[in-house]
Amino acid sequence: MLPNNRLEVHCLNVDHGDCTIIRHPGDQHKSKGRISFVDINDWKDRQAEDEQEGLIAGLSGQMGDLSVNASQSKRVVFKQQISEDEYAEKYLDDPLEYFRSEVAKSDQDIWRFVCTHPDMDHLSGLDRLWDEESISVFWDTAHNKDLSDAEYWPPEYDEADWDQYAKIRDGETDCQYLQPTRGSQEQYWEDDNIEILHPSPDFVEEMNEENEDEDQPEYNDISYVLKLNTRAGAILLPGDAEQDAWDTILDYRGEDVLEDVRVLKASHHGRDDGFHKEAVEAMDPEYVVLSVGAKPNTDAHQKYRRTCSDDTEIWSTRQYGTVSFTITNRGAFAASCAVPDGIFDLPEE
Repeated sequence: MLPNNRLEVHCLNVDHGDCTIIRHPGDQHKSKGRISFVDINDWKDRQAEDEQEGLIAGLSGQMGDLSVNASQSKRVVFKQQISEDEYAEKYLDDPLEYFRSEVAKSDQDIWRFVCTHPDMDHLSGLDRLWDEESISVFWDTAHNKDLSDAEYWPPEYDEADWDQYAKIRDGETDCQYLQPTRGSQEQYWEDDNIEILHPSPDFVEEMNEENEDEDQPEYNDISYVLKLNTRAGAILLPGDAEQDAWDTILDYRGEDVLEDVRVLKASHHGRDDGFHKEAVEAMDPEYVVLSVGAKPNTDAHQKYRRTCSDDTEIWSTRQYGTVSFTITNRGAFAASCAVPDGIFDLPEE
């Protein structure tokens, strides 16, 4: 069997959360290539089981008036009437089903799972993933967040996902649990060409100290910022990194480390607090991907539009479905989205 010679990066449409599946090229040990999950959000399966209303796709605010003319309103208008249930069924991805049908080869397991940071919209579905698939390696940051004694769980999340995460962190599973930081990933397997730009061990320690006495600790800035280096340029996966994380990267490495970024998965689902003008200017990416459900009030889409070149493609998973990138070992590059014409019409600006 000839080894797989392509890097594939799939940014799934998982509502207002994150799930990126990477197929690494094959090597002398794994001809099919290795597969990494970066975060997971399993809303489609959750809604089907719980039959909760008003949560599917986070689109109820946009779908209340489907007859509004886009030229007369800033409201998002669907090309045809569609309910939230229909949207979820037709356009949202079940991460496990997508993995099995679009990424994995016969009987192929998940090699690595990366938890960029410990928020539930990046961990929802972990328990099901663990039960139904095999995971060999788990990457995590050394944060101090603990939800084990939480008295309330939002209906879109399941305590079982956190419980499974806690078991992995406590060493109660048979996967290899690692906490790599900036500059340390080469100790494990450098052939994946992933570079950890953030966080550093000192940053993790400082963030834990800042959150120690907080009633609602915030760990977005502890997010892994992963740079996938390829012959066709880099792909950047920054989790929910906010201003301090971007400042730290620029202070430590300078703008040069971002200049070859061709694809940016917008931090914090394209929200304003994940947008960093100097970092985006340094990248000026060819593609920006926003993993979103409902468009938030803090949406920074227009900031990306103004900062990037006119020919930069800005694709939201909410509008275009899953967005995928393929790079061969010779540097050929291809980008695609599940719904090239868009699921709905964008209003005129």
